[in-house]
Amino acid sequence: MLRFPHSLLLALVVGTAGLSVSTDVSAAPGSRRGKKDAAKLGDLVQRLRESEQSVVKAERAAAKEVVPSDKALAKRLVQGQLQLAEGDYEGAAIKFLDLVENHGETPAGIQAVFFLGDALVKMDMQRWAVELFSQTLSDRRPDARRFHQLAVARLFDLALLRREKGFARRPGLSATPEVRARLQSVGVDVSLDPPEGLVKADDAERLIQWAESFPRSDRDPELRYSYGRYLFLTERYDKAIVELESLSPIDVPISKGGPGAKWRVRAAYVAASAAAGAGNYDEAIERFGNIVKANPGNPRDRQIKELSWLAIGRIRHDTGEAEDAVKAYRQIGRDSPFFPEAMYETAWTLLGNKEYEQAIQALDLLLIYDPDSPISAEIKQLRGKIKIQQRDYAGAEEEFLTLRREFDRLGKRMARKLSTRADARTYFAAVVGEDMENFSLTSLLPAAALPVARGLDSAVHAESLAREVGMLERELAETCDLLARMEEAVQAREKARLFNDLGAHVTSLDNVDSDLIDVREALVDRLASKLKGGSLDRMEAQRQKLRRLVDEPLGTRGPQYRKMIARLERLAEQAHKLDLFIGEMRAELIAAENYYEQTRKEQKIDRQGFLKQAAEQRDEIAALEKASRDLRDEIARARSAVRYQDPLLEAQQKANRAYRKHLQGMWAALSKAKPDPDAATVMKRVEAMQVRVDNTRGALERAAANKLADAVTILVEERANLDRYLEELTATTGETKAVVAQVLEAAYGDVVGEIANLTMRSEVGLLDVAWAMKESETDEVGRLERVRDRDLRELDLAIEMGLEELVP
Repeated sequence: MLRFPHSLLLALVVGTAGLSVSTDVSAAPGSRRGKKDAAKLGDLVQRLRESEQSVVKAERAAAKEVVPSDKALAKRLVQGQLQLAEGDYEGAAIKFLDLVENHGETPAGIQAVFFLGDALVKMDMQRWAVELFSQTLSDRRPDARRFHQLAVARLFDLALLRREKGFARRPGLSATPEVRARLQSVGVDVSLDPPEGLVKADDAERLIQWAESFPRSDRDPELRYSYGRYLFLTERYDKAIVELESLSPIDVPISKGGPGAKWRVRAAYVAASAAAGAGNYDEAIERFGNIVKANPGNPRDRQIKELSWLAIGRIRHDTGEAEDAVKAYRQIGRDSPFFPEAMYETAWTLLGNKEYEQAIQALDLLLIYDPDSPISAEIKQLRGKIKIQQRDYAGAEEEFLTLRREFDRLGKRMARKLSTRADARTYFAAVVGEDMENFSLTSLLPAAALPVARGLDSAVHAESLAREVGMLERELAETCDLLARMEEAVQAREKARLFNDLGAHVTSLDNVDSDLIDVREALVDRLASKLKGGSLDRMEAQRQKLRRLVDEPLGTRGPQYRKMIARLERLAEQAHKLDLFIGEMRAELIAAENYYEQTRKEQKIDRQGFLKQAAEQRDEIAALEKASRDLRDEIARARSAVRYQDPLLEAQQKANRAYRKHLQGMWAALSKAKPDPDAATVMKRVEAMQVRVDNTRGALERAAANKLADAVTILVEERANLDRYLEELTATTGETKAVVAQVLEAAYGDVVGEIANLTMRSEVGLLDVAWAMKESETDEVGRLERVRDRDLRELDLAIEMGLEELVP
């Protein structure tokens, strides 16, 4: 808002048509008034100088060609690297892609090719990353040659992909020896090969030539590690040890720093694994032992140290050194993510060494530590079998009876949902469709069945499939919303305000406009204060009317504008209340489902009807959630319209133009009646600066239009692409929902089948108890018969000896 001195409210005259001003002038001002006027003009000139600085800066910004310097591009590259290091992979990729596509021939653009590949690897876009790393290798320019070794290292990693995060902590076939034995008995291969890579075998061999072309002493530590890892995974153990030995010599303490310290622990671990793979167990033990002597500070290196203890325990177990194996396993503390695996393997080692009581203690500790472990059922089965070995038949029978009751009850409870398959599938579809992105197996399975489900790939894959489809829907919706807001933005009246740099200059020009109006008012006041006339009152009233429009641009529309903003706030509040209502509905539904499952025996509710009603309510919740999203989208679009098509800004500019035009007319009329050469000079300067301000505004708009030219083209293309994606998604959403429901139904059936299998195994355990008791009784009968035979033989011998003594 513009601020005006109170004196101007009495002095300014508005309305130039037919203006007549009385020349009846009051007493001429004395010398003091002249000094005061001069001082006032000096203040106005100083104010113009300050405003002119803002105009000059805006002119430079508008005239500047949009070609960033190499220094500015290097700064962008560093910003992208920081984002990459902080985990903002998408933001980093956007920066790198901009450098590659728009500034590809600059040093920063050349280097950005490699870093873009790094970001894409983190975003699971490995195939594109392979192309970028290969592009870096084929580029002979100095800025690209700096990254040749790292590009080779990355391609080695992509030739044989790394396992997903947490793979080493996930119990596999090694944690379930009985399952492994059963699979092997029917000819199933239980070995785990490395994941298939994205680099062809021929290209991988060329990578080896690339790596060998660098002298070993000059190779980057990361290249040495990646190359050695590749050699190990391709079973070239001797070469792998030689390559990794150069990075982490066995006779140098690992905890010592120096070049390549980041890679030394992991290189030493892979070298030790290569020694074990080659069958050199003594060397492997020595290498793993060297790792466990270190005290690394990095959490990842500490986990490698714990994996080394596991490796030592496994090697000792395989070589029959049970005591040493147990000692190695017990080096892993409870705060380690590998503690459950270590305890489970400890139990098996103790079992093999016939230390049954200690084995049961290890299993009990493991159940207390992680009662929901995917192998908890295996642990409970193993407890019963150990008690058989202890000849504690009553305890073993109790273990298997408890397991059979538990699994039998759980299996029957879950099988009821599959009794009517059509309704069950409809129910599954409703559960999945309610919130696919956040779908969890806990929505369908009882808590007791979750450990079993987590051990089945089909159930885990079904859960991840539902989440991926839901995530795709959300990302497309967010992209559509973002695109709509961008389209709204490019239609803004003043496009320069869309950019931070240009928008700042536009705002400074707004302030200059305000300053120029203030100066005009001051100059008009200077002349009007020297005149008197009856027409001044009428003109003052008109001026005040226009002034009020400047102070309140919307005038009578102001309350309406404020009501619109208040309505948006009320809509936002209603959307929040709707979300709370949806949460209450979901909680009530879950409570009803749980109550029904727990009290089904006492209820006479039709199962088919209950599933149908539950599915309908879940569909209703999904519809309400869609309505909530639509309401929020409407609010966002309305706020965007207010922001980019700001009626307040338009009205303010219109009021300023009208007021400025009227002040110009007043000045013209007053200067004729009372010429003031000094004030006229200042006014000419104001008029010249106003022209510069208007021209600069236009130049800023043209600069903004140039910036938006490519963006508008991309928006049109992406709008077409997005519309096509949405059309395809809409056409397949129903089918996708049905497919996911079908997959989940199959996974649910697999869980029920696995629970039935565990029930049967518990019954087999009872048979094992009975058979062990029979064998024990048979052994006891045999022992007693042997004792009897021995006693009879001794008796016969004693009788014969007695008879011989009696017979002369």
